[in-house]
Amino acid sequence: MRFQWLKNYQDLEEQILFMKWNLNKSKLELERWVSGDLANVRLEKNSRSASLEENIQVIEEEIELLEEQLNEMVLLIKSFKGLDNQIMYLKYVEGMTLEKIAEDLNYSTSYIQKKHTELRKAIDFVDEYILNKNKLKMKISLQDHREKLHKSCTTNSSFKLD
Repeated sequence: MRFQWLKNYQDLEEQILFMKWNLNKSKLELERWVSGDLANVRLEKNSRSASLEENIQVIEEEIELLEEQLNEMVLLIKSFKGLDNQIMYLKYVEGMTLEKIAEDLNYSTSYIQKKHTELRKAIDFVDEYILNKNKLKMKISLQDHREKLHKSCTTNSSFKLD
């Protein structure tokens, strides 16, 4: 899975905040159905309320994924030092433009743009490496699965190929 660091940090925070609000709302609704004012009301099989527990689990998993992405981004930014760290932090955490960063740090806009391009190339290289590594793992796993399936088919005496 490719890094999600290019997502705006504040957007990720807002998504997490919304998902937590939605989770809380769903848990409160479930509580009403389990032991509250709706405890004696019969649920229809395909109603939204009938799948509240499943929805809560999905929301919790999505929050966990979003928080992992947010933490990945913070770790990635912290891995840069000096000016690189400042550019990454100000751009992706604070949401500043490269022009504003250049102004605040007393550098030319073209220099900050050049540094930012170099940073993006370094991250893209890491992204490609991780993507290729994961593809290789998937191929190996698929090949192992095929070999096991073939072995079980050929050793099973009740199953013969004609």
